Amino acid sequence: MNRLPRQTRVWPVSLAHGLNDGYGAFLSALMPLLIERLGISLTLAGLLTSVRSSIASFGQWPLGLAADRFGPRAFVLAGPALTVTAMCLLGVAPSYVGVAALLILAGLGTAAFHPAGASLVPEGEGRGLRMALFSAGGTLGVALGPLLVTQVVSRFGLSALPFLLLPGAICLVLIGISLPQGTSSPGLRRAWARHPHRTSVLRLWGMGMFRDMVGTAVSGFLAVVWTQRGVPLTFAGFSLAVYALAGALGDVVGGRLSDRYGRRVILVGALLLAIPALYLFLFTRGFLSLAFLALFGSASAASVPVSVVYGQELMPENRGLVSGLLLGLAWGVGSLLVTAVGALADRVGLEPALACVGLALIPAASLALSLPRR
Repeated sequence: MNRLPRQTRVWPVSLAHGLNDGYGAFLSALMPLLIERLGISLTLAGLLTSVRSSIASFGQWPLGLAADRFGPRAFVLAGPALTVTAMCLLGVAPSYVGVAALLILAGLGTAAFHPAGASLVPEGEGRGLRMALFSAGGTLGVALGPLLVTQVVSRFGLSALPFLLLPGAICLVLIGISLPQGTSSPGLRRAWARHPHRTSVLRLWGMGMFRDMVGTAVSGFLAVVWTQRGVPLTFAGFSLAVYALAGALGDVVGGRLSDRYGRRVILVGALLLAIPALYLFLFTRGFLSLAFLALFGSASAASVPVSVVYGQELMPENRGLVSGLLLGLAWGVGSLLVTAVGALADRVGLEPALACVGLALIPAASLALSLPRR
């Protein structure tokens, strides 16, 4: 059997992505237990999620710049190590302040990993597919992480959470052995300021911000949509798994097709497909609605790795910075706008509010159309 050359291996960064995002996803599953143990309100519980998410998203821009300056390899290893350690210590944190401090560290770990990990995806022919596999690794981690942690804490309690440090450490050793070195790129500030493709990268950021605003609103309120329709909570949970797995499939398909037909074509096509899929999900019921939800999840996710590869190809000397912009800053700003969706839902109803926010996919597709063909 022929072995894949070291410089074209994508599994180390995909595994690191799944490890980082899988352990990071522990929080949502642990939140009911943390609320009970700490005796906190829902407001304070929501603040914990906001603190971690804000640092994890907005920290990617400066840490991506640092990865370009000093080399991404150390960030790819240190980021998941910090996330894994912080999330596993949540079970023994003595107070609300201690939990908040650990979540700040987990957010920094996530912010350090994502732009550096995306910049270490091997170059060459087929890079769209490799970036898609990197992205899918994180999506699968988000889907599987809560399943792992709920099994552990339901049987052994929160105090057993530190034992999950062991599988995390084993994965990090495997990643460290196989991870490519990467290179640093001094002088990035000057390169960004006068780069001829800076405007195109900013269009990619705007596209991602509008897309992530819609995607975060759908995923954040998805269980509520189903329960308001009168279906069991178990079906609502099943729909979340379907949505996540469809997104992983969309990552791979979008990346592969972009290698064959071009980045811009797939970006435009995926976003144009996501628009009717979203509205068909909202205006149908039952398993047909679930099928359109899966189609929306696949189409929306298909544009994520393609946009990152496109941005890195436009500015190859600033790969970490571009990745931080397109992965972290786009998601962070888009997520902040979801608060307005909740306020609108209180006035007009949840599904009409999601139908309104879905209109943001139109400027997202328009920005994709405005990108250069090559």
